Amino acid sequence: KSVSVVPGNTLRMLRPCVLRGLWKRRLAGRCISSSASSTWSEWATWAGWRQEEGPPQRILRLTGPVKLYKEAASEEVLQDLTSGELLIGVGEEALQVGSDVANGWLFVRRPTEESVEIMSDKPLEYQDGWIHLPDAPVEMAEHQLGDRLAGRVDVPDHPVTNVLKALPFCRGQELPDWIPGSVCELHTGKVGGVLKGGRFLLQRPSGAVPERLMLESSMLLTRKDRRRNTAIAAALGLVFATVVGASIHLREWLRGQTQLGRKTWPQLLVWLLYAPVLVTPATALPLLRSCQLTRQHFLCSCCDQLAFLL
Repeated sequence: KSVSVVPGNTLRMLRPCVLRGLWKRRLAGRCISSSASSTWSEWATWAGWRQEEGPPQRILRLTGPVKLYKEAASEEVLQDLTSGELLIGVGEEALQVGSDVANGWLFVRRPTEESVEIMSDKPLEYQDGWIHLPDAPVEMAEHQLGDRLAGRVDVPDHPVTNVLKALPFCRGQELPDWIPGSVCELHTGKVGGVLKGGRFLLQRPSGAVPERLMLESSMLLTRKDRRRNTAIAAALGLVFATVVGASIHLREWLRGQTQLGRKTWPQLLVWLLYAPVLVTPATALPLLRSCQLTRQHFLCSCCDQLAFLL
């Protein structure tokens, strides 16, 4: 085969051409990236404009009786609202509720429905009216439209609560709130509106069961509250499992039966390494990030760890 050799002078002549081509490619890449960034900034601006379309809306809670008027500066009363009801304030005046500059008339929307279908996405019905801010005892509600929350649904018939209710000191009395909260169901969603009775509508994705929940403010948990409760439950469950396992081993050691079986000290050390280091982080962190973990999951995990120990 013949091999062609390019003289050095030719290489020196081609070097500027190659460099020029590389420089053009680099400039083209910068132009493409700059055009892409400009397109992204335009899209972000358009998306932000789409999100801010329309007047601002805020959920307000009444702290006293309020009169709902048909028109601003009118004496025709539509409804006498009671304390604790929720309204949706519309307009710039709604942003000033709770401040010293709140003054004038505020356009509000009063819910007219007490219950909704749990498997539906039908818009809620409201009654429009006006309230006079200086005479209306209102404040910002705990949650606003679009907030991501977790709805707590207590289980009416649960084995744990049934056993506790059968105990002599709990018979005929209501259980502490933290006990039903430990075995409840949690459903995540967004605040989609308000209902009569001071309740929020928690809208979930289409196809979820249920798609809608009607809950009071005390039955709604923020992501921060859920993570704190989960961390406390994890610590308590792990400490409980550790104390029970160590107590069982200690009893066997005092009896002198620690030579064979699962009550030997290497088994305890393996379990102490297995439970806190491997099982708990591996199962807790992914669920904790997705906010789908409750206290009973940790208690079940600790029971599994005790079964492994015994």
